[in-house]
Parts: sequence; C-alpha cells; structure tokens
Amino acid sequence: MSKGYVIITGAYGGLGKALSLVYAKEGFGIILIGRNKTKLQDLDSKLADITEVKSIICDISNWESCKNAHTQITALNLRIKILINNAGITYIQNFNKDYKIAKYRELIDTNLNGAVYMSQLFIENLTQNKGSIITISSVIGYAPVIGRTAYAASKFGLEGFFSVLKAEQNNRLHIMMVYPTFIQTQIRAVVKGDKTINEVLTPQEVADKIIKAYTEKKSKIYIGKTAKLSYYLYKYFPNFYVNLMRKKVADEI
Repeated sequence: MSKGYVIITGAYGGLGKALSLVYAKEGFGIILIGRNKTKLQDLDSKLADITEVKSIICDISNWESCKNAHTQITALNLRIKILINNAGITYIQNFNKDYKIAKYRELIDTNLNGAVYMSQLFIENLTQNKGSIITISSVIGYAPVIGRTAYAASKFGLEGFFSVLKAEQNNRLHIMMVYPTFIQTQIRAVVKGDKTINEVLTPQEVADKIIKAYTEKKSKIYIGKTAKLSYYLYKYFPNFYVNLMRKKVADEI
C-alpha cells in the first residue's frame, strides 16, 4: 500500500523526473502532470515497475486545463498527500524595447499562476490528508539577477503567495519552499555565454535534498552553496551582491 500520491507538475523535465523517481522509491504513488503525451508515457513506463503511476495531460498555465486535470484525478479517488509545484519556464532578456511582453505573460502564467491554480484545486484534499505543498522557487526568488525580470516576478510572487497561505493554514497543511542554485536541466538551454559560470546542481542532488527536507517537515530549504551565500549577501550587503552578480552574468544576456 502506498503512502499516498504525489502530484508533480512539469514531471518529465530534469528535476521532475528525479523527483518522480525518488518519491516512487519511497513508496508514494505518482501522478505525472505535463503537456506532452509522449514524454509522459515514457516516464510512466519507467516508473510502473516501482509504484502506481497515473499520467495526466495538462497545461498548468491554463485554468480550464487545470480544472479538467483535477476532475480526472478526483474521479480516481486517490489519497493525495503531496503537490509539488515544479513546472517552470524562463525568459532571459534585459527590460528594454526588445523585451517581449508575450514571453513575460507566458512565464507568469506557467510559473506563478499554474502553481496557484493547482494549489487551489487540491488544497481541500491535501488539508484533509494532512499533506504538503512543495513549491520550487529559486535564488531569484529572493535576490536579483540581471536579465530575469519576468522570472523574478514569478518567483517573488510565489514567495508572497505561499507565505500568506502558510499563515492562513496555521499548520493544517505543510508548506515548503525550495530555493535551489541553478539546476542542470533543459530550462538552462536558452542561456547565452558561459553556462558554467555559476554553481550548477544535478537534478538528483536537488531531489534528494527535497525529500529529506520533506520528511523533516521544513518550511524553507536552500540548496547549494550559491543559494545560501546569495541569501546572506543580498540581505546584509545588497550593493556588494548586485555588483558581484552583475560581473558574473554580464556575458549571458
């Protein structure tokens, strides 16, 4: 008998795959959420020998698509224990005349609104099961990085949303925010310049840290030296942090 089911958005991305595998090995059933049917089926087949798996096609940036996914999952009458808001895209561009508002809106709809949609739809089930919402944020969720205005808006938005939700829930629901250093996934493929300029973690490293923090019911977890250093540098020495960051990312835009 499984420990309950974990819903993972952006399931077939690098971190999504790692999270699916690590939670499956811990005895959880897995519900894979993504837009690409073929990629979902491929991951489903790899996990099927380990645990119970369900695959749901859903574009989390679309409210109607999220509602449809919720209807499908509810019909299965499963005990939902964890929602992992993992899906995310990036857009790297200085805010100028070349900035694409359509790209900005697409990013906000996916990174921020998608997490809100899924959380609202499953919060009753999760609360009843004394479950958890785990949301993947970023260093950019608390410290600025040049060229990432859209990404920062989405991650700062998640920070505000879930901090208020945590206060509202008053320990009825475990809420955990995850702040990893840059992860070696497809989301980094669009970055120009030296892609090794920052500390880069593997998806497996991050997934292992997340499940450990989940078992300890932590509310925040900073993964990687850069994540921790950035937090303290920007908090106590903001001008120094900005100057240092500017030098490091100057060739990426």
